[in-house]
Amino acid sequence: MARKTKEEAQKTRQQLIEAAITQFSTRGVASTTLTDIADAAGLTRGAVYWHFTSKTELFNAIWDQQLPLSDLIDERLTLDTRDDPLFTLRERFVVALQYIAHEPRQKSLLQILYHKCEFNKELTSECDIRKRIGFNYDNVRALLEKCLAQGVIDPQINIDMTLVVFHGFFSGLIKNWLMNSESINLYQQAPALVDNILATLNITRKPPVKYYVAS
Repeated sequence: MARKTKEEAQKTRQQLIEAAITQFSTRGVASTTLTDIADAAGLTRGAVYWHFTSKTELFNAIWDQQLPLSDLIDERLTLDTRDDPLFTLRERFVVALQYIAHEPRQKSLLQILYHKCEFNKELTSECDIRKRIGFNYDNVRALLEKCLAQGVIDPQINIDMTLVVFHGFFSGLIKNWLMNSESINLYQQAPALVDNILATLNITRKPPVKYYVAS
C-alpha cells in the first residue's frame, strides 16, 4: 500500500509539473498563480503545497528533471561518430529542429525560456536552462573539429566564431518561430534551413555518403 501511495504521489507531482509548463508558457511565469496551476491540473491548491512550497520551487523542478535536447533526439538519429562528421552535424541540426516543431512540450519549454520568464536569482538561471534545452556547444564543436581533421571544411575556419554564428542563427530562428509558428512550417523546412547555415562553412569536399535533402 505504501508503495502505491508513493507512486500516486509521484504521479500527482508530475501532473502539477506538466500543468505548470502549460500555464507558464501561456500566461507567463510572473502572471501564473499556484491556483492557475492547480485548476489546470484538476487538483486543489493544497495538493500543490503538498509537493511544492512555492511557485519558484515548482519552476525549478521543471528544469531539474529536464533532459538535454541532445539526449532527447538521440534515438531518432541514424548516424553515429563513425559516419562523416558534416553529414552527422546536419542530421543533428535537422532532427533537433523537427523535434522542437513536433513536440508541444518542447515548444512550451522554449516559449518559457525565450518569451515568458523574467529571470531572477531564485530561479534556475537562463544560462543553465539554455544548456539543457538549447544549442549544445560541445557536440557541435566536436563535430566541426572532426570536419577540420578530415579535410571536409576549409582549414582556415575559426571554430569559435562559427559556433557563435550557428548559435545566433538557431536561437533567432526559434525565437521568431515561437512568436508566430504559422509563419513557417518548421518541421518541413528544417532541412533547407540547416543547409543554408551549413553553406556558410567553406566545404572543401563532399561527404563520402550521399548528402541528401530531407523532405
